[in-house]
Amino acid sequence: MRVFIGILLTGLLLSPLQPARAIPFFDQLPGFEVQVQGDRKLQERLRAEMEKQRKSGSVLKSYKDPRDVARYERGTLEKLLRARGYYDARVRQTVSGGEILYRVNPGPQYRIKSITFDMPDYLRSDLGALPLSAGDPLVASKVLDGVKAIEKHLAENTCLLDIDVSYRATVIHSEAAARLEYRVAPSPEVNVGEVTMEGIVSVEPDFLREKLEIGSGDCFNREKIDAARLRLLRTNLIAGVNTRISEPYGGLVDITFLLKERRHRTVKLGVGYTSDQGAGVSAGWEHRNVFHRGEKIDIESKINPVQQSLKGELRVPRFFSDKQDFSAKAEYSNEERDSYLAESLTVGAAVQRRLSRNRTASVGSELKFSQVEEEGEPSENYRLLSFPLGLKWDTTDNLLDARRGATVALEVRPYVDLANTDTTFVKNTLVMTGYKTAGDWRYEPTLAVRVKAGAISGIANLDIPADERFYAGGGGSVRGYAYQALGPRRLIEEPDGSTRLSDPIGGRALSEISIEGRFRFSDTWGGVLFVDGGNAYADPSPNFSDLYWGAGFGVRYITSFAPLRFDIAFPLDRREDLDDHFQVYVSLGQAF
Repeated sequence: MRVFIGILLTGLLLSPLQPARAIPFFDQLPGFEVQVQGDRKLQERLRAEMEKQRKSGSVLKSYKDPRDVARYERGTLEKLLRARGYYDARVRQTVSGGEILYRVNPGPQYRIKSITFDMPDYLRSDLGALPLSAGDPLVASKVLDGVKAIEKHLAENTCLLDIDVSYRATVIHSEAAARLEYRVAPSPEVNVGEVTMEGIVSVEPDFLREKLEIGSGDCFNREKIDAARLRLLRTNLIAGVNTRISEPYGGLVDITFLLKERRHRTVKLGVGYTSDQGAGVSAGWEHRNVFHRGEKIDIESKINPVQQSLKGELRVPRFFSDKQDFSAKAEYSNEERDSYLAESLTVGAAVQRRLSRNRTASVGSELKFSQVEEEGEPSENYRLLSFPLGLKWDTTDNLLDARRGATVALEVRPYVDLANTDTTFVKNTLVMTGYKTAGDWRYEPTLAVRVKAGAISGIANLDIPADERFYAGGGGSVRGYAYQALGPRRLIEEPDGSTRLSDPIGGRALSEISIEGRFRFSDTWGGVLFVDGGNAYADPSPNFSDLYWGAGFGVRYITSFAPLRFDIAFPLDRREDLDDHFQVYVSLGQAF
Protein backbone atom coordinates (compact mmCIF):
# COMPACT_ATOMS: atom_id res chain seq x y z
CA MET A 1 0.00 0.00 0.00
CA ARG A 2 2.84 2.39 0.91
CA VAL A 3 4.59 1.81 -2.42
CA PHE A 4 1.31 2.16 -4.34
CA ILE A 5 0.50 5.53 -2.76
CA GLY A 6 4.02 6.82 -3.41
CA ILE A 7 3.94 5.75 -7.07
CA LEU A 8 0.46 7.24 -7.54
CA LEU A 9 1.36 10.64 -6.07
CA THR A 10 4.69 10.81 -7.87
CA GLY A 11 2.96 9.96 -11.15
CA LEU A 12 0.40 12.70 -10.63
CA LEU A 13 3.12 15.26 -9.98
CA LEU A 14 5.51 14.28 -12.76
CA SER A 15 3.12 13.32 -15.55
CA PRO A 16 2.24 15.92 -18.22
CA LEU A 17 -0.70 17.93 -16.90
CA GLN A 18 -3.47 18.23 -19.47
CA PRO A 19 -6.33 20.72 -19.31
CA ALA A 20 -8.57 19.29 -16.60
CA ARG A 21 -12.27 18.83 -16.53
CA ALA A 22 -14.27 21.46 -14.76
CA ILE A 23 -14.46 21.27 -10.99
CA PRO A 24 -18.05 22.26 -10.11
CA PHE A 25 -17.11 24.44 -7.13
CA PHE A 26 -14.61 26.49 -9.13
CA ASP A 27 -15.80 26.18 -12.77
CA GLN A 28 -19.42 26.83 -13.76
CA LEU A 29 -19.00 27.68 -17.46
CA PRO A 30 -20.09 25.14 -20.10
CA GLY A 31 -17.44 23.20 -21.95
CA PHE A 32 -16.54 24.29 -25.48
CA GLU A 33 -14.74 23.17 -28.63
CA VAL A 34 -13.29 25.23 -31.49
CA GLN A 35 -13.11 23.87 -35.05
CA VAL A 36 -11.20 25.80 -37.75
CA GLN A 37 -11.43 24.70 -41.35
CA GLY A 38 -8.02 23.72 -42.71
CA ASP A 39 -5.78 25.30 -40.04
CA ARG A 40 -4.90 23.14 -37.04
CA LYS A 41 -2.40 25.62 -35.57
CA LEU A 42 -4.92 28.48 -35.67
CA GLN A 43 -7.46 26.20 -34.01
CA GLU A 44 -5.08 25.43 -31.12
CA ARG A 45 -4.18 29.12 -30.68
CA LEU A 46 -7.82 30.20 -30.58
CA ARG A 47 -8.66 27.55 -28.02
CA ALA A 48 -5.74 28.59 -25.81
CA GLU A 49 -6.81 32.26 -26.05
CA MET A 50 -10.37 31.32 -25.15
CA GLU A 51 -9.10 29.45 -22.07
CA LYS A 52 -7.24 32.60 -21.00
CA GLN A 53 -10.34 34.72 -21.52
CA ARG A 54 -12.37 32.37 -19.36
CA LYS A 55 -9.84 32.51 -16.53
CA SER A 56 -9.41 36.28 -16.53
CA GLY A 57 -12.83 37.53 -17.66
CA SER A 58 -15.44 38.49 -15.07
CA VAL A 59 -18.35 39.17 -17.47
CA LEU A 60 -18.89 35.49 -18.28
CA LYS A 61 -19.52 34.66 -14.62
CA SER A 62 -22.80 36.61 -14.76
CA TYR A 63 -24.24 34.44 -17.57
CA LYS A 64 -26.31 31.41 -16.59
CA ASP A 65 -27.64 30.31 -20.01
CA PRO A 66 -25.03 28.56 -22.23
CA ARG A 67 -26.52 30.38 -25.25
CA ASP A 68 -25.65 33.74 -23.69
CA VAL A 69 -22.13 32.49 -23.06
CA ALA A 70 -21.89 31.34 -26.70
CA ARG A 71 -23.03 34.71 -28.08
CA TYR A 72 -20.52 36.57 -25.92
CA GLU A 73 -17.64 34.25 -26.78
CA ARG A 74 -18.45 34.40 -30.51
CA GLY A 75 -17.69 38.12 -30.32
CA THR A 76 -14.47 37.32 -28.50
CA LEU A 77 -13.46 34.85 -31.23
CA GLU A 78 -14.18 37.42 -33.95
CA LYS A 79 -11.94 39.94 -32.18
CA LEU A 80 -9.18 37.37 -31.83
CA LEU A 81 -9.40 36.53 -35.53
CA ARG A 82 -9.22 40.20 -36.55
CA ALA A 83 -6.19 40.63 -34.29
CA ARG A 84 -4.47 37.93 -36.37
CA GLY A 85 -5.44 39.51 -39.68
CA TYR A 86 -8.60 37.49 -40.51
CA TYR A 87 -11.02 40.32 -41.34
CA ASP A 88 -13.40 38.15 -43.39
CA ALA A 89 -13.74 35.36 -40.82
CA ARG A 90 -17.16 33.87 -40.04
CA VAL A 91 -17.99 32.20 -36.71
CA ARG A 92 -21.05 30.03 -36.02
CA GLN A 93 -21.92 28.64 -32.63
CA THR A 94 -24.18 25.76 -31.61
CA VAL A 95 -25.20 24.66 -28.12
CA SER A 96 -26.01 21.02 -27.45
CA GLY A 97 -26.28 19.28 -24.09
CA GLY A 98 -24.74 22.27 -22.32
CA GLU A 99 -21.65 22.10 -24.56
CA ILE A 100 -20.70 24.83 -27.07
CA LEU A 101 -19.23 24.18 -30.51
CA TYR A 102 -17.68 27.09 -32.46
CA ARG A 103 -17.17 26.51 -36.19
CA VAL A 104 -14.74 29.00 -37.74
CA ASN A 105 -14.22 29.78 -41.43
CA PRO A 106 -11.19 32.10 -41.19
CA GLY A 107 -11.07 33.27 -44.80
CA PRO A 108 -7.87 34.92 -46.14
CA GLN A 109 -5.28 36.39 -43.78
CA TYR A 110 -4.73 40.07 -44.65
CA ARG A 111 -1.16 41.15 -45.33
CA ILE A 112 0.70 44.44 -45.07
CA LYS A 113 0.90 46.17 -48.47
CA SER A 114 3.10 49.11 -47.38
CA ILE A 115 4.60 50.75 -44.27
CA THR A 116 5.02 54.54 -44.09
CA PHE A 117 6.10 56.97 -41.35
CA ASP A 118 4.74 60.36 -40.32
CA MET A 119 7.70 61.84 -38.36
CA PRO A 120 10.57 64.25 -39.00
CA ASP A 121 13.41 62.76 -41.03
CA TYR A 122 16.00 63.40 -38.29
CA LEU A 123 13.97 61.27 -35.84
CA ARG A 124 13.75 58.44 -38.33
CA SER A 125 17.49 58.32 -39.02
CA ASP A 126 19.14 55.18 -37.68
CA LEU A 127 15.74 53.76 -36.82
CA GLY A 128 16.74 50.32 -38.02
CA ALA A 129 14.48 47.47 -39.02
CA LEU A 130 11.07 47.01 -37.44
CA PRO A 131 9.81 43.58 -36.27
CA LEU A 132 7.52 43.49 -39.34
CA SER A 133 7.73 44.47 -42.98
CA ALA A 134 5.64 44.68 -46.17
CA GLY A 135 4.24 41.30 -47.10
CA ASP A 136 3.91 40.08 -43.48
CA PRO A 137 0.49 39.13 -42.04
CA LEU A 138 -1.34 42.02 -40.37
CA VAL A 139 -1.06 40.71 -36.81
CA ALA A 140 -1.97 43.21 -34.08
CA SER A 141 0.76 42.09 -31.68
CA LYS A 142 3.44 42.59 -34.36
CA VAL A 143 2.07 46.04 -35.18
CA LEU A 144 2.28 46.97 -31.49
CA ASP A 145 5.82 45.58 -31.38
CA GLY A 146 6.61 48.11 -34.09
CA VAL A 147 5.24 50.91 -31.89
CA LYS A 148 7.44 49.73 -28.99
CA ALA A 149 10.52 49.55 -31.26
CA ILE A 150 10.01 53.15 -32.37
CA GLU A 151 9.40 54.30 -28.78
CA LYS A 152 12.58 52.57 -27.64
CA HIS A 153 14.60 54.15 -30.44
CA LEU A 154 13.32 57.64 -29.61
CA ALA A 155 13.89 57.15 -25.86
CA GLU A 156 17.51 56.06 -26.39
CA ASN A 157 18.49 58.56 -29.10
CA THR A 158 16.48 61.75 -28.52
CA CYS A 159 15.53 64.16 -25.72
CA LEU A 160 11.84 64.49 -26.63
CA LEU A 161 9.66 65.91 -23.86
CA ASP A 162 6.83 63.55 -24.84
CA ILE A 163 7.07 60.39 -26.91
CA ASP A 164 3.71 59.61 -28.47
CA VAL A 165 3.78 56.92 -31.15
CA SER A 166 0.58 55.69 -32.79
CA TYR A 167 -0.39 53.81 -35.93
CA ARG A 168 -3.18 53.65 -38.48
CA ALA A 169 -4.03 50.58 -40.52
CA THR A 170 -6.12 51.15 -43.65
CA VAL A 171 -7.76 47.87 -44.65
CA ILE A 172 -8.28 47.11 -48.36
CA HIS A 173 -10.89 44.36 -48.46
CA SER A 174 -10.72 43.85 -52.21
CA GLU A 175 -7.02 42.95 -51.96
CA ALA A 176 -7.07 41.27 -48.51
CA ALA A 177 -4.36 43.75 -47.58
CA ALA A 178 -3.72 46.89 -45.51
CA ARG A 179 -1.59 50.03 -45.56
CA LEU A 180 0.20 50.66 -42.25
CA GLU A 181 1.34 54.10 -41.11
CA TYR A 182 3.30 54.92 -37.92
CA ARG A 183 2.98 58.45 -36.52
CA VAL A 184 5.07 60.37 -33.97
CA ALA A 185 3.32 63.37 -32.40
CA PRO A 186 5.32 66.65 -32.49
CA SER A 187 7.25 67.41 -29.26
CA PRO A 188 10.21 69.67 -28.35
CA GLU A 189 13.60 68.27 -27.35
CA VAL A 190 14.75 69.50 -23.91
CA ASN A 191 17.40 68.99 -21.25
CA VAL A 192 16.99 68.73 -17.47
CA GLY A 193 17.02 71.96 -15.46
CA GLU A 194 16.63 71.82 -11.67
CA VAL A 195 15.91 68.51 -9.88
CA THR A 196 14.17 68.84 -6.51
CA MET A 197 12.32 66.63 -4.00
CA GLU A 198 9.31 67.42 -1.84
CA GLY A 199 7.66 65.52 1.01
CA ILE A 200 10.80 64.32 2.85
CA VAL A 201 10.23 64.16 6.59
CA SER A 202 12.84 61.97 8.31
CA VAL A 203 15.04 60.46 5.59
CA GLU A 204 18.26 62.28 4.75
CA PRO A 205 17.74 64.09 1.40
CA ASP A 206 21.27 63.34 0.19
CA PHE A 207 20.65 59.62 0.64
CA LEU A 208 17.56 59.76 -1.60
CA ARG A 209 19.19 62.13 -4.09
CA GLU A 210 21.86 59.49 -4.76
CA LYS A 211 19.07 57.20 -5.96
CA LEU A 212 17.85 59.59 -8.66
CA GLU A 213 20.92 59.40 -10.94
CA ILE A 214 19.49 62.43 -12.80
CA GLY A 215 21.29 65.78 -12.86
CA SER A 216 21.00 69.25 -14.36
CA GLY A 217 21.99 69.32 -18.01
CA ASP A 218 21.13 65.67 -18.70
CA CYS A 219 19.14 64.77 -21.77
CA PHE A 220 15.48 64.53 -20.74
CA ASN A 221 14.34 60.91 -20.63
CA ARG A 222 11.12 59.64 -19.08
CA GLU A 223 12.47 56.12 -18.77
CA LYS A 224 15.25 57.44 -16.51
CA ILE A 225 12.62 59.20 -14.42
CA ASP A 226 10.63 55.98 -14.07
CA ALA A 227 13.81 54.11 -13.11
CA ALA A 228 14.55 56.76 -10.46
CA ARG A 229 11.05 56.36 -9.02
CA LEU A 230 11.55 52.61 -8.82
CA ARG A 231 14.89 53.00 -7.02
CA LEU A 232 13.26 55.31 -4.48
CA LEU A 233 10.49 52.77 -3.81
CA ARG A 234 13.04 49.96 -3.45
CA THR A 235 14.65 51.75 -0.49
CA ASN A 236 11.58 50.53 1.44
CA LEU A 237 11.35 54.03 2.94
CA ILE A 238 9.00 55.60 0.40
CA ALA A 239 5.35 54.64 -0.03
CA GLY A 240 4.61 56.67 -3.16
CA VAL A 241 6.44 58.74 -5.77
CA ASN A 242 4.94 61.17 -8.27
CA THR A 243 6.71 63.62 -10.53
CA ARG A 244 5.94 67.14 -11.65
CA ILE A 245 7.57 68.40 -14.84
CA SER A 246 7.57 72.10 -15.58
CA GLU A 247 6.74 73.77 -18.87
CA PRO A 248 9.79 74.08 -21.15
CA TYR A 249 11.86 77.26 -20.84
CA GLY A 250 14.99 77.94 -22.84
CA GLY A 251 15.29 74.32 -23.86
CA LEU A 252 15.06 73.12 -20.21
CA VAL A 253 12.46 71.55 -17.90
CA ASP A 254 12.55 71.28 -14.11
CA ILE A 255 11.73 67.94 -12.46
CA THR A 256 10.17 67.70 -8.98
CA PHE A 257 9.82 64.34 -7.23
CA LEU A 258 6.81 64.34 -4.89
CA LEU A 259 7.50 61.77 -2.16
CA LYS A 260 5.35 60.18 0.52
CA GLU A 261 7.34 58.46 3.24
CA ARG A 262 6.32 55.08 4.59
CA ARG A 263 5.72 54.46 8.23
CA HIS A 264 9.13 53.25 9.33
CA ARG A 265 7.99 51.13 12.28
CA THR A 266 6.07 47.87 12.06
CA VAL A 267 4.71 45.52 14.71
CA LYS A 268 4.41 41.87 13.59
CA LEU A 269 2.36 39.06 15.11
CA GLY A 270 2.10 35.49 13.86
CA VAL A 271 0.69 32.09 14.79
CA GLY A 272 1.34 28.58 13.48
CA TYR A 273 0.70 24.95 14.28
CA THR A 274 2.29 21.60 13.53
CA SER A 275 1.17 18.35 15.08
CA ASP A 276 4.79 17.43 15.94
CA GLN A 277 5.70 20.71 17.69
CA GLY A 278 2.30 22.07 18.70
CA ALA A 279 1.04 25.64 18.45
CA GLY A 280 3.47 28.51 18.26
CA VAL A 281 3.34 32.30 18.32
CA SER A 282 5.73 34.99 17.16
CA ALA A 283 5.97 38.72 17.73
CA GLY A 284 8.32 41.31 16.32
CA TRP A 285 9.14 44.98 15.94
CA GLU A 286 10.91 46.56 13.00
CA HIS A 287 12.37 50.03 12.40
CA ARG A 288 13.51 50.64 8.81
CA ASN A 289 15.09 54.09 9.18
CA VAL A 290 17.10 54.06 12.40
CA PHE A 291 19.85 56.46 11.33
CA HIS A 292 17.82 58.13 8.54
CA ARG A 293 19.57 56.32 5.66
CA GLY A 294 17.62 53.08 5.47
CA GLU A 295 19.30 51.20 8.32
CA LYS A 296 16.96 48.58 9.79
CA ILE A 297 16.59 47.04 13.24
CA ASP A 298 14.49 43.89 13.48
CA ILE A 299 13.59 42.31 16.83
CA GLU A 300 11.66 39.03 16.83
CA SER A 301 10.59 36.49 19.42
CA LYS A 302 9.24 32.98 18.73
CA ILE A 303 7.68 30.64 21.25
CA ASN A 304 6.47 27.07 20.85
CA PRO A 305 6.59 24.01 23.13
CA VAL A 306 10.05 22.92 21.92
CA GLN A 307 11.85 26.22 21.22
CA GLN A 308 11.87 29.75 22.56
CA SER A 309 14.04 32.44 20.98
CA LEU A 310 14.69 36.18 20.99
CA LYS A 311 16.64 37.69 18.10
CA GLY A 312 17.79 41.18 17.22
CA GLU A 313 19.38 42.19 13.91
CA LEU A 314 20.81 45.43 12.53
CA ARG A 315 21.09 45.72 8.74
CA VAL A 316 23.02 48.55 7.09
CA PRO A 317 22.42 48.83 3.31
CA ARG A 318 25.07 50.08 0.90
CA PHE A 319 27.93 49.33 3.31
CA PHE A 320 30.93 51.11 1.71
CA SER A 321 29.40 50.23 -1.67
CA ASP A 322 26.00 50.28 -3.36
CA LYS A 323 26.44 46.53 -3.89
CA GLN A 324 27.12 45.62 -0.26
CA ASP A 325 25.01 45.23 2.89
CA PHE A 326 26.22 44.73 6.46
CA SER A 327 24.29 42.85 9.13
CA ALA A 328 24.91 42.20 12.81
CA LYS A 329 22.81 39.95 15.03
CA ALA A 330 22.41 38.66 18.55
CA GLU A 331 20.15 35.72 19.42
CA TYR A 332 19.19 33.83 22.56
CA SER A 333 17.62 30.39 22.08
CA ASN A 334 16.36 27.62 24.33
CA GLU A 335 15.59 24.25 22.71
CA GLU A 336 13.92 21.26 24.34
CA ARG A 337 14.24 18.50 21.74
CA ASP A 338 13.57 14.82 22.32
CA SER A 339 17.26 13.97 21.91
CA TYR A 340 18.91 17.00 23.55
CA LEU A 341 18.42 20.21 25.52
CA ALA A 342 20.32 23.30 24.34
CA GLU A 343 20.59 26.84 25.61
CA SER A 344 22.65 29.25 23.51
CA LEU A 345 23.63 32.86 22.94
CA THR A 346 24.90 33.77 19.47
CA VAL A 347 26.47 37.01 18.22
CA GLY A 348 27.74 37.58 14.71
CA ALA A 349 28.19 39.86 11.74
CA ALA A 350 28.33 39.41 7.97
CA VAL A 351 28.76 41.33 4.74
CA GLN A 352 26.63 40.44 1.71
CA ARG A 353 27.74 41.56 -1.75
CA ARG A 354 25.64 41.46 -4.93
CA LEU A 355 27.88 40.02 -7.64
CA SER A 356 25.20 40.40 -10.32
CA ARG A 357 21.45 40.70 -10.58
CA ASN A 358 20.94 37.08 -9.48
CA ARG A 359 24.12 36.23 -7.57
CA THR A 360 25.03 37.14 -3.99
CA ALA A 361 28.07 36.25 -1.90
CA SER A 362 28.49 36.61 1.86
CA VAL A 363 31.27 36.32 4.42
CA GLY A 364 31.04 36.72 8.17
CA SER A 365 31.99 35.56 11.63
CA GLU A 366 29.88 34.19 14.47
CA LEU A 367 30.48 33.28 18.11
CA LYS A 368 28.07 30.92 19.84
CA PHE A 369 28.05 30.19 23.58
CA SER A 370 25.98 27.09 24.30
CA GLN A 371 25.19 24.47 26.92
CA VAL A 372 24.03 21.17 25.42
CA GLU A 373 22.77 18.09 27.26
CA GLU A 374 22.15 14.89 25.31
CA GLU A 375 20.00 11.99 26.40
CA GLY A 376 21.96 9.85 28.86
CA GLU A 377 25.00 12.17 28.81
CA PRO A 378 26.18 15.04 31.07
CA SER A 379 25.79 18.58 29.78
CA GLU A 380 28.69 20.21 27.95
CA ASN A 381 29.62 23.84 27.35
CA TYR A 382 30.84 25.11 24.00
CA ARG A 383 32.28 28.38 22.68
CA LEU A 384 32.03 27.87 18.92
CA LEU A 385 33.68 30.38 16.61
CA SER A 386 32.67 30.03 12.95
CA PHE A 387 33.34 31.86 9.69
CA PRO A 388 30.35 31.27 7.36
CA LEU A 389 30.95 31.68 3.63
CA GLY A 390 27.93 31.73 1.34
CA LEU A 391 27.08 31.95 -2.34
CA LYS A 392 23.52 32.19 -3.69
CA TRP A 393 22.02 32.29 -7.17
CA ASP A 394 18.33 33.26 -7.31
CA THR A 395 16.08 33.82 -10.35
CA THR A 396 12.71 33.25 -8.65
CA ASP A 397 9.84 35.70 -9.11
CA ASN A 398 8.50 35.71 -5.52
CA LEU A 399 10.17 35.05 -2.19
CA LEU A 400 7.17 33.47 -0.40
CA ASP A 401 5.27 32.01 -3.38
CA ALA A 402 7.68 31.35 -6.24
CA ARG A 403 6.12 30.20 -9.51
CA ARG A 404 9.09 30.52 -11.87
CA GLY A 405 12.86 30.42 -11.62
CA ALA A 406 15.37 28.56 -9.49
CA THR A 407 17.74 28.99 -6.55
CA VAL A 408 21.09 27.47 -5.62
CA ALA A 409 22.50 28.26 -2.16
CA LEU A 410 25.85 26.95 -0.89
CA GLU A 411 27.23 27.58 2.60
CA VAL A 412 30.60 26.48 3.95
CA ARG A 413 31.01 27.08 7.68
CA PRO A 414 34.29 26.16 9.48
CA TYR A 415 33.97 25.81 13.29
CA VAL A 416 36.48 25.82 16.13
CA ASP A 417 35.63 25.47 19.83
CA LEU A 418 37.60 28.10 21.75
CA ALA A 419 37.17 26.04 24.94
CA ASN A 420 38.54 22.88 23.30
CA THR A 421 40.49 23.43 20.10
CA ASP A 422 40.31 19.70 19.29
CA THR A 423 36.65 20.30 18.41
CA THR A 424 37.21 21.59 14.89
CA PHE A 425 34.91 20.75 11.98
CA VAL A 426 33.47 22.11 8.73
CA LYS A 427 29.74 22.12 7.97
CA ASN A 428 28.71 22.25 4.29
CA THR A 429 25.12 22.74 3.08
CA LEU A 430 23.73 22.89 -0.46
CA VAL A 431 20.07 23.71 -1.22
CA MET A 432 18.59 23.83 -4.73
CA THR A 433 15.01 24.67 -5.72
CA GLY A 434 13.25 24.98 -9.07
CA TYR A 435 9.80 26.21 -10.14
CA LYS A 436 7.98 25.86 -13.47
CA THR A 437 4.42 27.08 -14.08
CA ALA A 438 2.19 26.25 -17.06
CA GLY A 439 0.31 29.54 -17.09
CA ASP A 440 -1.75 28.61 -20.17
CA TRP A 441 -3.14 25.43 -18.60
CA ARG A 442 -6.21 25.16 -16.45
CA TYR A 443 -5.50 25.83 -12.76
CA GLU A 444 -2.03 27.17 -13.70
CA PRO A 445 -0.14 24.12 -12.33
CA THR A 446 3.30 24.73 -10.84
CA LEU A 447 5.90 21.98 -10.50
CA ALA A 448 8.19 22.79 -7.54
CA VAL A 449 11.29 20.76 -6.63
CA ARG A 450 13.70 21.10 -3.70
CA VAL A 451 16.94 19.17 -3.12
CA LYS A 452 19.09 19.59 -0.01
CA ALA A 453 22.37 17.92 0.89
CA GLY A 454 24.75 18.48 3.79
CA ALA A 455 28.00 17.07 5.14
CA ILE A 456 30.15 17.69 8.24
CA SER A 457 33.82 16.72 8.19
CA GLY A 458 36.67 16.90 10.68
CA ILE A 459 35.60 14.95 13.80
CA ALA A 460 33.45 12.01 14.88
CA ASN A 461 29.68 12.35 14.95
CA LEU A 462 29.24 12.37 18.74
CA ASP A 463 32.04 14.93 19.17
CA ILE A 464 29.99 17.48 17.22
CA PRO A 465 27.62 19.51 19.44
CA ALA A 466 24.15 17.95 19.18
CA ASP A 467 22.50 21.21 18.07
CA GLU A 468 24.92 21.51 15.11
CA ARG A 469 24.36 18.02 13.63
CA PHE A 470 21.97 17.33 10.77
CA TYR A 471 18.43 16.06 11.44
CA ALA A 472 15.59 15.16 9.08
CA GLY A 473 11.81 15.17 9.47
CA GLY A 474 9.20 17.87 9.97
CA GLY A 475 7.37 20.60 8.07
CA GLY A 476 10.48 22.06 6.42
CA SER A 477 12.10 18.70 5.76
CA VAL A 478 10.20 15.41 5.33
CA ARG A 479 6.52 15.95 6.00
CA GLY A 480 4.71 13.01 7.55
CA TYR A 481 7.38 12.44 10.19
CA ALA A 482 7.84 14.29 13.48
CA TYR A 483 10.37 17.11 13.71
CA GLN A 484 13.93 15.67 13.72
CA ALA A 485 12.52 12.13 13.97
CA LEU A 486 14.74 10.67 11.21
CA GLY A 487 18.42 9.84 11.48
CA PRO A 488 20.84 7.61 13.38
CA ARG A 489 20.10 6.42 16.92
CA ARG A 490 22.35 4.85 19.53
CA LEU A 491 21.87 1.97 21.98
CA ILE A 492 21.28 3.04 25.58
CA GLU A 493 21.71 0.63 28.49
CA GLU A 494 19.10 0.97 31.22
CA PRO A 495 19.89 0.52 34.96
CA ASP A 496 18.16 -2.86 34.92
CA GLY A 497 20.52 -4.10 32.22
CA SER A 498 18.08 -3.83 29.33
CA THR A 499 18.82 -1.77 26.25
CA ARG A 500 16.78 0.55 24.06
CA LEU A 501 17.27 2.84 21.09
CA SER A 502 17.67 6.51 21.88
CA ASP A 503 15.91 9.35 20.16
CA PRO A 504 17.64 10.48 16.91
CA ILE A 505 21.12 11.80 17.70
CA GLY A 506 21.69 13.64 14.43
CA GLY A 507 24.33 12.93 11.86
CA ARG A 508 27.20 14.22 9.76
CA ALA A 509 25.27 14.02 6.50
CA LEU A 510 21.81 14.93 5.23
CA SER A 511 19.81 14.14 2.09
CA GLU A 512 16.38 15.59 1.28
CA ILE A 513 14.19 15.86 -1.81
CA SER A 514 10.70 17.34 -2.17
CA ILE A 515 8.37 17.45 -5.17
CA GLU A 516 5.17 19.52 -5.17
CA GLY A 517 2.39 20.02 -7.68
CA ARG A 518 0.66 23.33 -6.93
CA PHE A 519 -2.67 24.38 -8.44
CA ARG A 520 -4.70 27.59 -8.40
CA PHE A 521 -8.44 27.02 -8.53
CA SER A 522 -9.31 30.73 -8.14
CA ASP A 523 -7.67 34.02 -7.21
CA THR A 524 -7.75 33.08 -3.52
CA TRP A 525 -7.77 29.27 -3.33
CA GLY A 526 -5.22 26.68 -4.35
CA GLY A 527 -4.18 23.11 -3.66
CA VAL A 528 -0.99 21.04 -3.40
CA LEU A 529 0.06 17.41 -3.85
CA PHE A 530 3.52 16.57 -2.52
CA VAL A 531 6.08 13.83 -1.96
CA ASP A 532 9.04 14.30 0.42
CA GLY A 533 12.03 12.06 1.04
CA GLY A 534 14.99 12.42 3.37
CA ASN A 535 17.30 11.03 6.03
CA ALA A 536 20.32 11.91 8.18
CA TYR A 537 23.43 9.70 8.41
CA ALA A 538 26.26 9.12 10.88
CA ASP A 539 28.81 8.96 8.02
CA PRO A 540 29.63 12.29 6.27
CA SER A 541 28.35 11.18 2.85
CA PRO A 542 24.81 12.13 1.67
CA ASN A 543 22.97 9.11 0.29
CA PHE A 544 19.87 9.60 -1.85
CA SER A 545 19.14 5.85 -2.05
CA ASP A 546 18.30 5.30 1.64
CA LEU A 547 15.47 7.77 2.25
CA TYR A 548 12.29 7.79 4.29
CA TRP A 549 9.31 8.95 2.21
CA GLY A 550 6.19 10.90 3.09
CA ALA A 551 3.33 12.14 0.93
CA GLY A 552 0.21 14.22 1.31
CA PHE A 553 -1.89 17.10 0.14
CA GLY A 554 -2.67 20.63 1.21
CA VAL A 555 -4.87 23.68 0.76
CA ARG A 556 -3.66 27.21 0.10
CA TYR A 557 -5.53 30.43 0.86
CA ILE A 558 -3.77 33.04 -1.25
CA THR A 559 -3.45 36.47 0.37
CA SER A 560 -1.89 39.63 -1.05
CA PHE A 561 1.21 38.99 1.06
CA ALA A 562 1.75 35.22 0.99
CA PRO A 563 -0.31 32.01 0.85
CA LEU A 564 -1.62 30.56 4.10
CA ARG A 565 -0.91 26.83 3.96
CA PHE A 566 -2.59 23.81 5.54
CA ASP A 567 -0.88 20.48 4.85
CA ILE A 568 -1.62 16.94 5.99
CA ALA A 569 1.10 14.36 5.38
CA PHE A 570 1.39 10.58 5.82
CA PRO A 571 4.59 8.59 6.44
CA LEU A 572 5.00 6.02 3.67
CA ASP A 573 7.75 4.23 5.64
CA ARG A 574 5.94 4.31 8.96
CA ARG A 575 7.86 2.71 11.86
CA GLU A 576 5.75 1.01 14.52
CA ASP A 577 5.80 2.82 17.89
CA LEU A 578 7.90 5.65 16.40
CA ASP A 579 5.76 7.45 13.82
CA ASP A 580 2.21 8.74 13.99
CA HIS A 581 -0.28 7.94 11.24
CA PHE A 582 -0.22 11.52 9.94
CA GLN A 583 1.13 15.03 10.64
CA VAL A 584 -0.58 18.42 10.22
CA TYR A 585 1.16 21.71 9.33
CA VAL A 586 -0.31 25.23 9.33
CA SER A 587 1.86 28.27 8.53
CA LEU A 588 2.35 31.28 6.25
CA GLY A 589 4.15 30.84 2.94
CA GLN A 590 4.81 27.79 0.79
CA ALA A 591 6.76 24.85 2.20
CA PHE A 592 9.72 25.95 0.03
